[in-house]
Amino acid sequence: MKLPSPHWRRTATHAMSVALAGGALTQTFLGAPASVIELGTLCAGLLLGPTLVKNCAWFGPVKKRFTTDTREVWLTIDDGPNPEQTPYVLDVLGRHQVKATFFVIGKHVQRHPELARRILAEGHALQNHTYQHLERSFWAAGPRVAHSEIELCSRAIADITGAVVTQFRAPVGFANSFVHAAAATNNLTMIGWSATGCDGITHRPIQVADRIETALHPGSIVLLHDSKLPKMRAADRASTLELVLARLAAAGYACALPQDTALG
Repeated sequence: MKLPSPHWRRTATHAMSVALAGGALTQTFLGAPASVIELGTLCAGLLLGPTLVKNCAWFGPVKKRFTTDTREVWLTIDDGPNPEQTPYVLDVLGRHQVKATFFVIGKHVQRHPELARRILAEGHALQNHTYQHLERSFWAAGPRVAHSEIELCSRAIADITGAVVTQFRAPVGFANSFVHAAAATNNLTMIGWSATGCDGITHRPIQVADRIETALHPGSIVLLHDSKLPKMRAADRASTLELVLARLAAAGYACALPQDTALG
Protein backbone atom coordinates (compact mmCIF):
# COMPACT_ATOMS: atom_id res chain seq x y z
CA MET A 1 0.00 0.00 0.00
CA LYS A 2 1.37 3.40 -0.97
CA LEU A 3 1.81 5.86 1.89
CA PRO A 4 0.31 9.36 1.64
CA SER A 5 2.69 12.14 0.62
CA PRO A 6 5.23 13.38 3.21
CA HIS A 7 3.51 16.79 3.28
CA TRP A 8 0.18 15.13 4.06
CA ARG A 9 1.80 12.98 6.76
CA ARG A 10 3.42 16.01 8.39
CA THR A 11 0.16 17.94 8.30
CA ALA A 12 -1.89 15.02 9.59
CA THR A 13 0.58 14.26 12.39
CA HIS A 14 0.56 17.85 13.60
CA ALA A 15 -3.23 18.04 13.33
CA MET A 16 -3.69 14.83 15.31
CA SER A 17 -1.26 16.05 17.94
CA VAL A 18 -3.14 19.34 18.31
CA ALA A 19 -6.42 17.43 18.56
CA LEU A 20 -4.98 15.09 21.19
CA ALA A 21 -3.59 18.01 23.16
CA GLY A 22 -7.02 19.62 23.05
CA GLY A 23 -8.54 16.37 24.22
CA ALA A 24 -6.09 16.22 27.10
CA LEU A 25 -7.10 19.73 28.23
CA THR A 26 -10.76 18.80 28.01
CA GLN A 27 -10.18 15.69 30.10
CA THR A 28 -8.37 17.82 32.67
CA PHE A 29 -11.42 20.02 33.12
CA LEU A 30 -13.57 16.89 33.34
CA GLY A 31 -11.33 15.50 36.08
CA ALA A 32 -10.02 12.41 34.28
CA PRO A 33 -6.24 12.38 34.86
CA ALA A 34 -5.76 8.85 33.52
CA SER A 35 -7.13 9.97 30.16
CA VAL A 36 -4.82 13.00 30.22
CA ILE A 37 -1.77 10.74 30.60
CA GLU A 38 -2.94 8.40 27.84
CA LEU A 39 -3.67 11.23 25.41
CA GLY A 40 -0.41 12.99 26.25
CA THR A 41 1.60 9.83 25.67
CA LEU A 42 -0.07 9.22 22.31
CA CYS A 43 0.50 12.83 21.29
CA ALA A 44 4.19 12.62 22.16
CA GLY A 45 4.51 9.32 20.34
CA LEU A 46 3.05 10.74 17.12
CA LEU A 47 5.47 13.65 17.13
CA LEU A 48 8.61 12.08 18.57
CA GLY A 49 8.48 8.44 17.50
CA PRO A 50 9.52 8.95 13.86
CA THR A 51 12.33 11.34 14.85
CA LEU A 52 14.08 8.60 16.85
CA VAL A 53 14.21 6.10 13.98
CA LYS A 54 17.33 6.44 11.84
CA ASN A 55 16.61 7.37 8.21
CA CYS A 56 12.86 7.42 8.92
CA ALA A 57 10.85 8.60 5.90
CA TRP A 58 7.62 9.44 7.77
CA PHE A 59 8.12 13.20 7.50
CA GLY A 60 9.72 13.10 4.05
CA PRO A 61 11.79 10.93 1.70
CA VAL A 62 15.23 9.73 2.79
CA LYS A 63 17.34 8.11 0.10
CA LYS A 64 18.99 4.90 1.32
CA ARG A 65 20.11 3.46 -2.00
CA PHE A 66 20.68 4.47 -5.62
CA THR A 67 19.66 2.93 -8.90
CA THR A 68 22.35 0.92 -10.70
CA ASP A 69 22.53 -2.07 -13.02
CA THR A 70 26.02 -3.08 -11.87
CA ARG A 71 27.75 -4.07 -8.64
CA GLU A 72 28.33 -0.53 -7.41
CA VAL A 73 28.03 1.11 -4.02
CA TRP A 74 28.22 4.73 -2.92
CA LEU A 75 30.91 5.44 -0.33
CA THR A 76 29.99 8.27 2.04
CA ILE A 77 32.16 9.64 4.84
CA ASP A 78 30.74 11.73 7.70
CA ASP A 79 31.82 14.29 10.31
CA GLY A 80 35.01 15.78 8.87
CA PRO A 81 37.17 17.33 7.82
CA ASN A 82 39.60 16.35 10.57
CA PRO A 83 43.35 17.05 10.26
CA GLU A 84 44.32 13.84 12.10
CA GLN A 85 42.21 11.54 9.92
CA THR A 86 40.99 13.12 6.67
CA PRO A 87 44.39 13.53 4.93
CA TYR A 88 45.16 9.84 5.42
CA VAL A 89 41.66 8.86 4.29
CA LEU A 90 42.21 10.92 1.13
CA ASP A 91 45.56 9.21 0.57
CA VAL A 92 43.87 5.78 0.70
CA LEU A 93 41.11 6.85 -1.66
CA GLY A 94 43.72 8.21 -4.06
CA ARG A 95 45.77 5.00 -4.07
CA HIS A 96 42.67 2.94 -4.78
CA GLN A 97 41.31 5.48 -7.28
CA VAL A 98 38.01 5.58 -5.40
CA LYS A 99 35.73 8.60 -5.18
CA ALA A 100 33.56 9.33 -2.14
CA THR A 101 31.08 11.88 -0.85
CA PHE A 102 32.12 13.68 2.33
CA PHE A 103 29.16 14.86 4.43
CA VAL A 104 31.00 17.59 6.31
CA ILE A 105 30.32 19.68 9.39
CA GLY A 106 30.26 23.39 8.57
CA LYS A 107 32.37 24.60 11.48
CA HIS A 108 35.03 22.00 10.63
CA VAL A 109 35.12 23.28 7.06
CA GLN A 110 35.77 26.77 8.41
CA ARG A 111 38.52 25.51 10.74
CA HIS A 112 40.23 23.40 8.07
CA PRO A 113 39.50 25.07 4.72
CA GLU A 114 42.57 23.51 3.08
CA LEU A 115 41.15 20.02 3.69
CA ALA A 116 37.74 20.96 2.29
CA ARG A 117 39.43 22.29 -0.85
CA ARG A 118 41.62 19.19 -1.12
CA ILE A 119 38.55 16.92 -0.98
CA LEU A 120 37.08 18.68 -4.00
CA ALA A 121 40.39 19.00 -5.83
CA GLU A 122 40.84 15.22 -5.70
CA GLY A 123 37.46 14.58 -7.32
CA HIS A 124 35.32 13.86 -4.28
CA ALA A 125 32.05 15.54 -3.34
CA LEU A 126 31.25 17.81 -0.38
CA GLN A 127 27.75 17.75 1.08
CA ASN A 128 25.88 19.10 4.10
CA HIS A 129 25.98 17.44 7.55
CA THR A 130 24.85 20.53 9.56
CA TYR A 131 26.99 23.32 10.93
CA GLN A 132 27.60 22.05 14.48
CA HIS A 133 26.53 18.39 14.40
CA LEU A 134 24.21 18.55 17.43
CA GLU A 135 24.00 14.77 17.66
CA ARG A 136 22.31 14.76 21.07
CA SER A 137 19.61 17.29 20.32
CA PHE A 138 19.13 17.71 16.55
CA TRP A 139 16.33 15.14 16.55
CA ALA A 140 14.31 17.71 18.53
CA ALA A 141 15.39 20.78 16.56
CA GLY A 142 12.80 23.49 16.12
CA PRO A 143 12.35 25.43 12.87
CA ARG A 144 14.97 28.08 13.72
CA VAL A 145 17.70 25.59 14.66
CA ALA A 146 16.92 23.26 11.75
CA HIS A 147 17.13 26.06 9.16
CA SER A 148 20.19 27.65 10.77
CA GLU A 149 22.19 24.42 10.98
CA ILE A 150 21.49 23.52 7.36
CA GLU A 151 21.88 26.99 5.88
CA LEU A 152 25.11 27.80 7.76
CA CYS A 153 26.75 24.56 6.64
CA SER A 154 25.83 25.09 2.99
CA ARG A 155 27.10 28.66 3.21
CA ALA A 156 30.41 27.59 4.76
CA ILE A 157 30.98 25.05 1.99
CA ALA A 158 30.09 27.57 -0.74
CA ASP A 159 32.16 30.41 0.72
CA ILE A 160 35.30 28.31 1.18
CA THR A 161 35.17 25.99 -1.84
CA GLY A 162 32.59 27.40 -4.23
CA ALA A 163 30.76 24.07 -4.26
CA VAL A 164 26.98 24.03 -4.56
CA VAL A 165 25.42 21.68 -2.02
CA THR A 166 22.55 19.45 -3.17
CA GLN A 167 22.38 16.78 -0.44
CA PHE A 168 21.90 16.68 3.32
CA ARG A 169 22.45 14.02 5.95
CA ALA A 170 21.09 14.50 9.46
CA PRO A 171 23.35 13.81 12.47
CA VAL A 172 22.85 10.18 13.56
CA GLY A 173 20.17 9.94 10.86
CA PHE A 174 17.51 11.48 13.15
CA ALA A 175 15.26 14.15 11.65
CA ASN A 176 11.89 15.65 12.57
CA SER A 177 9.38 17.48 10.39
CA PHE A 178 11.18 20.83 10.80
CA VAL A 179 14.44 19.31 9.55
CA HIS A 180 12.73 17.83 6.49
CA ALA A 181 11.08 21.19 5.80
CA ALA A 182 14.40 23.03 6.14
CA ALA A 183 16.12 20.60 3.77
CA ALA A 184 13.30 21.03 1.24
CA THR A 185 13.48 24.83 1.52
CA ASN A 186 17.19 24.65 0.71
CA ASN A 187 16.55 22.25 -2.22
CA LEU A 188 18.54 19.46 -0.56
CA THR A 189 17.90 15.74 -0.98
CA MET A 190 17.89 13.87 2.33
CA ILE A 191 20.48 11.08 2.24
CA GLY A 192 20.58 8.12 4.62
CA TRP A 193 22.49 4.85 4.29
CA SER A 194 21.94 1.12 3.92
CA ALA A 195 25.33 -0.32 4.98
CA THR A 196 27.14 0.91 8.07
CA GLY A 197 29.87 -0.44 10.31
CA CYS A 198 28.69 1.72 13.24
CA ASP A 199 32.16 3.26 13.37
CA GLY A 200 30.86 6.58 14.64
CA ILE A 201 30.61 5.09 18.15
CA THR A 202 33.46 2.61 18.45
CA HIS A 203 36.42 1.84 16.24
CA ARG A 204 36.96 -1.85 15.61
CA PRO A 205 38.07 -2.19 11.98
CA ILE A 206 37.25 -5.88 11.49
CA GLN A 207 33.77 -5.49 12.99
CA VAL A 208 33.17 -2.40 10.87
CA ALA A 209 34.15 -4.24 7.69
CA ASP A 210 32.12 -7.32 8.65
CA ARG A 211 28.95 -5.31 9.23
CA ILE A 212 29.30 -3.41 5.97
CA GLU A 213 30.05 -6.53 3.95
CA THR A 214 26.97 -8.29 5.35
CA ALA A 215 24.71 -5.41 4.28
CA LEU A 216 26.05 -4.93 0.74
CA HIS A 217 23.78 -4.93 -2.31
CA PRO A 218 24.11 -3.18 -5.67
CA GLY A 219 23.12 0.44 -5.02
CA SER A 220 23.96 0.39 -1.31
CA ILE A 221 24.97 3.61 0.39
CA VAL A 222 27.95 2.84 2.65
CA LEU A 223 28.52 4.97 5.75
CA LEU A 224 31.97 5.55 7.28
CA HIS A 225 33.47 8.42 9.31
CA ASP A 226 36.64 10.50 9.29
CA SER A 227 36.13 12.03 12.73
CA LYS A 228 38.44 11.45 15.68
CA LEU A 229 37.23 9.31 18.59
CA PRO A 230 38.83 9.26 22.06
CA LYS A 231 42.14 7.34 22.16
CA MET A 232 42.16 7.11 18.36
CA ARG A 233 45.55 7.46 16.70
CA ALA A 234 46.20 9.48 13.57
CA ALA A 235 45.33 7.56 10.39
CA ASP A 236 43.21 4.94 12.22
CA ARG A 237 40.26 5.79 10.01
CA ALA A 238 42.41 5.25 6.95
CA SER A 239 43.34 1.75 8.13
CA THR A 240 39.66 0.88 8.49
CA LEU A 241 38.94 2.29 5.04
CA GLU A 242 41.73 0.14 3.56
CA LEU A 243 40.06 -2.96 4.99
CA VAL A 244 36.59 -1.95 3.79
CA LEU A 245 37.84 -1.24 0.27
CA ALA A 246 39.59 -4.63 0.19
CA ARG A 247 36.33 -6.33 1.18
CA LEU A 248 34.42 -4.40 -1.48
CA ALA A 249 36.90 -5.37 -4.17
CA ALA A 250 36.87 -9.01 -3.10
CA ALA A 251 33.07 -9.03 -3.37
CA GLY A 252 33.25 -7.49 -6.85
CA TYR A 253 31.95 -4.04 -5.92
CA ALA A 254 33.11 -0.74 -7.38
CA CYS A 255 32.46 2.68 -5.82
CA ALA A 256 30.40 5.25 -7.69
CA LEU A 257 29.31 8.86 -7.19
CA PRO A 258 25.68 8.62 -8.31
CA GLN A 259 23.86 11.56 -9.80
CA ASP A 260 20.89 12.90 -7.82
CA THR A 261 18.60 11.47 -10.50
CA ALA A 262 19.84 7.94 -9.68
CA LEU A 263 18.78 8.13 -6.04
CA GLY A 264 15.79 5.98 -5.20
